[in-house]
Amino acid sequence: MQCSHDEFLKKPGKNQLAGSAARRSRAADADTPEKNREPVGLQDLIDALTALDGRSRMVVRRDGTLIAGSSVLNELFETGTCLLLHADTVRTALPEYSDPFHELLQVNAPEVRNLALPYSKIDGHMILSATSLCKTAVCMSLQRATQMDQPELADLEDVFHLTKAEASIVYGLFMGHTPQQIAIELDNSIHTIRAHIRRCYDKLGITCREELWRKLNAYRLK
Repeated sequence: MQCSHDEFLKKPGKNQLAGSAARRSRAADADTPEKNREPVGLQDLIDALTALDGRSRMVVRRDGTLIAGSSVLNELFETGTCLLLHADTVRTALPEYSDPFHELLQVNAPEVRNLALPYSKIDGHMILSATSLCKTAVCMSLQRATQMDQPELADLEDVFHLTKAEASIVYGLFMGHTPQQIAIELDNSIHTIRAHIRRCYDKLGITCREELWRKLNAYRLK
């Protein structure tokens, strides 16, 4: 049983927004000649979202049957390092994660559940985040978690009016580097780096490293 259009529109708390979007969509369709309409499938939508933020996604029935997924998932399934696809059903590569995975599939809106699966290919984990799409299916995003990953942030110089040196220092702090490590990397004295950090904190409107992490996470692109 597939999720119907009406089922999406009847989600709690989203009736007004969904109804408005549906009316705009129908109005746009009415103004568009039939020959010029380009149908957008679920697969196209998922691949477009993956291109935007680098996270793979899949829509899965609550019994584990795959409905659609990012094209890049084919490689993940073939390697079998954390997830497998057998007879159109998604399974965990390690049996001990089977029950937690099926619990993930029972998530109810608006809750978001997460599961970290060991991912030997990158010596880290694959983080699965799931939320309810409708009564019969959930939507999942997949994100690699490894110390080797270099997060991509929005242009810090432009957003927070930082100098190039200040942006480098802020990024280093976000990556967990100490002021001493940053001083060595930038070939500056520790006193100069600490002075830069104070100015950066003022520009970002923060007072400590924890606040910096929380603030910059909102500007993380990938």
